[in-house]
Amino acid sequence: MVAQQPADTAKAFRDSVAARQKLIAAGREVFHGEGTCFACHGAKLEGTAIAPTLRAHKWRNGDGSLEMILRIVHTGVPNTAMVSHPGNINEAEIQQVASYVWAVSRGAVAP
Repeated sequence: MVAQQPADTAKAFRDSVAARQKLIAAGREVFHGEGTCFACHGAKLEGTAIAPTLRAHKWRNGDGSLEMILRIVHTGVPNTAMVSHPGNINEAEIQQVASYVWAVSRGAVAP
């Protein structure tokens, strides 16, 4: 019988953090680029007269979870300026933007 090697949990954690950082960085680019999210939510996600802040706050349309943010970017918010797939971003870009917004709203990264 061959003894199994213990998993390198430290390496797995580092890999996970690196992957998340890449996802968030990509989301930042989409938010401030083709997603045009900054036009309504502000360059520093501070909110404008058109759309609310995306920094730490009491969310109007849910609990602020990553799942909620994904849903809103995917489906939009009826009777508001928040449209589905802003800037015609694709599903992968929605994941990226949602990760970025979630991280900023938690104070994990700067806008």
